[in-house]
Amino acid sequence: MTAAKLVVNEIKGYHWFVKLMFALVVVGVAASLVRFVFGLGATTNLNDTYPWGLWISFDVVTAVPLAAGAFTLGAIVHCFHIKKLEPLVRPAIVTGFLGYSLVSVGLLLDLGQPHKGWHVLRYWNLHSPMFEVAMCVMAYTTVLFLEFLSPVAERFGWHLPLRVLRWLEMPLVILAAAISTLHQSSLGTFFLIAVDKLHNLWYNPLLPLLFWISAICTGMCIIILEATASHKWMGQPNEGVLLRTLAKILPWTLGLYLAVRAYSLLFLSHGPFFDRPGLTLSFLLEVGVGFLLPFLMLTQKSVRENDRRRAIAAGLVIFGLVLNRFNVSMIGMMHPDQIYLPSLIETLVTLGIIAAHVLFFVLIAKYFPIFEHHPETVDYSLPDSFHKIDGHPAEAKAPAAAKPVSQGR
Repeated sequence: MTAAKLVVNEIKGYHWFVKLMFALVVVGVAASLVRFVFGLGATTNLNDTYPWGLWISFDVVTAVPLAAGAFTLGAIVHCFHIKKLEPLVRPAIVTGFLGYSLVSVGLLLDLGQPHKGWHVLRYWNLHSPMFEVAMCVMAYTTVLFLEFLSPVAERFGWHLPLRVLRWLEMPLVILAAAISTLHQSSLGTFFLIAVDKLHNLWYNPLLPLLFWISAICTGMCIIILEATASHKWMGQPNEGVLLRTLAKILPWTLGLYLAVRAYSLLFLSHGPFFDRPGLTLSFLLEVGVGFLLPFLMLTQKSVRENDRRRAIAAGLVIFGLVLNRFNVSMIGMMHPDQIYLPSLIETLVTLGIIAAHVLFFVLIAKYFPIFEHHPETVDYSLPDSFHKIDGHPAEAKAPAAAKPVSQGR
């Protein structure tokens, strides 16, 4: 059978959900081409009042903290020496690399003249937080790419590059944690200039700190959701024991976030606070459902040790983070008489980016050893790997050196 037929048969065997992700990516690419052909003015609802729309609010301001699992888990494992969580590092690195790569795509789409995007490397504006974020995103994406090369080298048997990458592992982890701390907080710095535009429920001088803490919380929650979904739908091993450790850490970080948020609202912000019912409802959903409720849930041992309840709590935190970033970057800045709504092209591009993230993670998990501590459960050969997508795991192959031992001897 030719290689082309093998690939065709492989794609035919994919789960319908993976095929749907393929279709959404194709639609997103087509919408992106329309944007580049006709320009921002004809394809988006951006204007002088709202120059930052859906692509910045979600693809950048929201997607960056959603990809924070890599630096969060790297710091926990290597800086705090919680080595038992190390098996979760590789999936987190893949998530981070994909997230930041797609953030870069979103930024290029949003630029009025994307062909001049490289100018940030030549014309430095050291006084701009945008310059700092741009440089950090490029640097961190490069670091994540180098970390991602380890499973690639293992997959193809590149022994010398693998040795070099493992030697660089600790410096890369330290560098990643430092760079991420800088730009996760600097995203909040953007909005400190919006003194008279961002509503008082969200504007306060501690926005950079709040952005950083919430990114740490969300990074751990993304790992919990991914590991749970990978076990349920992709036939990967159950990481429940490791996820319980993350669930024990989460109430402390969520509690710190809620404490800083309450302090900033009570002592550093100035009213009026509840003068617009729509914004009040959005604030209550964000804080109450997105942060306070999962905090209370995760203080319960029964929630931390139950896969489904733990995943629900993690999902609520992610919901709170997404709503917070939209409240700060879009909803909290809207004038009630002049509302911005994304255009169809903006929406399709964003859906395509989300689908691309999910699709690439599934394919990488399917063909590369990112769940490294269970190599005996993974078959990376092309024709025999349908079991990881269609939800029906095949029987794991025993290692070549393993031989059955007779119980009668």
